[in-house]
Amino acid sequence: MSLSVIIPVYRAHSTLPAVLAALRPQIAGATEVVAVDSSGAEHAAALERDHPWVRVVALPERALPGEARNIGAKLARGSQLVFLDGDAVPGPRWLERLRAGIGNGRTIAAAGAVNNGTPGDAVGTSSYLLEFSEFTPGRRGTPLHGASCNLLVDRSAFEAAGGFCEDVWPGEDTILTIPWGQTQRLAFVSDAAVWHLNRTDFRELIRHQYRLGRSFAAVCDRVDLPYGRFSRWPFLAATPALRLAALALRISGQRALARDCARVSPILTLGMTAWTAGVAAERRKPRC
Repeated sequence: MSLSVIIPVYRAHSTLPAVLAALRPQIAGATEVVAVDSSGAEHAAALERDHPWVRVVALPERALPGEARNIGAKLARGSQLVFLDGDAVPGPRWLERLRAGIGNGRTIAAAGAVNNGTPGDAVGTSSYLLEFSEFTPGRRGTPLHGASCNLLVDRSAFEAAGGFCEDVWPGEDTILTIPWGQTQRLAFVSDAAVWHLNRTDFRELIRHQYRLGRSFAAVCDRVDLPYGRFSRWPFLAATPALRLAALALRISGQRALARDCARVSPILTLGMTAWTAGVAAERRKPRC
């Protein structure tokens, strides 16, 4: 089967070079890389010049990640689609291992693990724990959904699902993959890992957690999440404590992550507060 790696790009100047440097040795044969760049014509031209092995699609204006991935998927030639982000550095043999995870007949998608790419930074570590704790390599069991920074999907399944939702971000990957996770058609490949280069600016972390909270409420309106009731009152009041308990459960047995969690607990608390405020704001929004 042919393979296409699709990377949405928007102002990833500081992180994309490391991603492409790690990816280049893994590209061979019929595998192609499609970068959908909405950073501007100048950036797209430089990307194409510096990385001639990458097929660059330049967009005239910013596209949210779901739309950019859908554009890349339409133009890609592969029968299997791999989604990678411009701030997620793949590990050695990542592509080979991820592809092996979709081996049986029932599995139509494989989600890889996500490691902390900013371990020395307290804000970056907090960002990682708040956003990617479901995808740690040492987690128990299989997550119910996949992260779009490390995801392989059979093209026919992707097209049948209608691709990524384009009017929700973040959370478009949850809307796409959770039906597969709930029907045990999504595999988790713990040794196909990427290192996510997280936000290290505190104000940006708070803004993004607020954004994630708003999108969580929107996602709960689109798909049947098992914990979706906690996006609504009166359950919403208990959500910060429940998120903290869920985080502790996910990293139990992973001593290094548990130490990280204790070290950055004040930032985690503020991030969870911003996330909860985002959910509440979305629930106050007038409905048509």
